Amino acid sequence: MDALSDIIRLLRPQTVLLGGLAASGQWGILVPPQQGPTFYIVTAGRCWFRRHDGDMFELNEGDYVLSAKPTADAFLSEPGMRTVLSDESFKASNSVNGEVRIGDPQHQAETRIMGGLIVCDVANAGLLVELLPRYIHLRAAEEAGARLHSLISIIRDEAGASRQGRDSVLARLIEVMLIETLRRESALSLPDRGLLGGLADPQLAKAITDIHADVGRSWTVGELAERSGMSRAVFARRFSEAVGLAPVEYLLQWRMALAKDALHRGSGSLEDIALKIGYKSASAFSTAFRQRVGCPPSEYAAAIHSRG
Repeated sequence: MDALSDIIRLLRPQTVLLGGLAASGQWGILVPPQQGPTFYIVTAGRCWFRRHDGDMFELNEGDYVLSAKPTADAFLSEPGMRTVLSDESFKASNSVNGEVRIGDPQHQAETRIMGGLIVCDVANAGLLVELLPRYIHLRAAEEAGARLHSLISIIRDEAGASRQGRDSVLARLIEVMLIETLRRESALSLPDRGLLGGLADPQLAKAITDIHADVGRSWTVGELAERSGMSRAVFARRFSEAVGLAPVEYLLQWRMALAKDALHRGSGSLEDIALKIGYKSASAFSTAFRQRVGCPPSEYAAAIHSRG
């Protein structure tokens, strides 16, 4: 399994909380801060999207945005429009047929936007935020835009139904949606550091793939550099610049992610987990886990289980 699929599998995206916006005339709406990555797709019309830093870009029908850390995402009919906060009270008083309405109520909606919150497995939910660039914008004209539009239409239909196996189907669809988004060249070429930055470089991608294929191996920077066809110094510098972590630090972080997942799921004893991810004993694993996570594995498992 490749590194990107490996991480998506670990995240186990399970649920999408969907909402719709219908707008006409002049308008502006501010999305409340969200607890996880959020996607938006313009299903009709056009609008402007304003980022948390004030930068803006135009969205047209079929365009898709994935926002990794939604703190102040805003949509506007035109630049410069004032926004209203789309909080629960606003939604309650401005919802029509399941959509939040904004703008001129005397006219039919010209723009429609659908959004969803991606909720991942509690043990490693933060990994997705670390993986994503702050924003990914895919235009409808791109092949991925059309494919994502189809995927999200199916997700929306499945989320609104009560069919047998609904949760399992949704989980698989969301996995496909995330991989489809993240593997696009337009996402890989964004300047943000992280796993995508490493995967964009074929030589670094080889090292990342090797780490994921054999996480229990005591990898050295020299071995990874040789497999990647680079000198040790060049490899270490390029890896740190692209991924934001030194190669061995990336290995250790991935080991801890796997350990957290195993503890959350109760899959194996401490000895089993230790051997699987590259530690010679349960005590060595426990010491490393406590140093990096801040508590012993048993305490972490109890806490994560209490959170559900």
